[in-house]
Amino acid sequence: MVVVDKLKESLDNPVLFNLVQFAISGKQDITRRLIREGLELGPGEALLDVCCGTGEFADVALGPYLGIDINSKYIGYATQKYGAGKGHPEREFLADDITGAEFERRGLKFPKTMMINSMHHLSVEQNEQVLAAVARVTTERLVIVDMNPTPGNPISKFLAEQDRGDYIRPLAEQVALTARFFKVEKSYTYYAGLCGQTILVCTVK
Repeated sequence: MVVVDKLKESLDNPVLFNLVQFAISGKQDITRRLIREGLELGPGEALLDVCCGTGEFADVALGPYLGIDINSKYIGYATQKYGAGKGHPEREFLADDITGAEFERRGLKFPKTMMINSMHHLSVEQNEQVLAAVARVTTERLVIVDMNPTPGNPISKFLAEQDRGDYIRPLAEQVALTARFFKVEKSYTYYAGLCGQTILVCTVK
């Protein structure tokens, strides 16, 4: 489908990406609430946002926040839209690879970490590398949100099929992959707007 392919290409633009996400998923208030509840996030706690993209979930944080992503264009946008550029110096955005030696040398630790809609863009091997890195820097809890490939709503199913991610997995596979590095306390599916989502609430081993 030429139109869909062109739309996917345009999503490298952070502004267009956020607009499309809003059209599909709405304001994501339910996702923010579920993440905070799953993390048991308290005032002043530091939060790491892995593969943060455009930074749209930075406002989940109730204290110091670090969003990390390899897409420097997204990071530049996030800084201006949700970070210091909008009067939030406590929110930092970093263009870096969490699996790389440079990030590891920073020696950072975070009690709480979230990873939103990124697993389905990564192969099993890439997810293993990312989750291993997340496990090294997370001291308490992790929440993962991802795509549900089999939602009951036909519109949601169509949207999942058109997603740019090449590795959309059933919830059971997401749990099995994550459980190698974290204890998965609970997992379930839900809807954010028209988008079928999964959520995994985890603690460190």
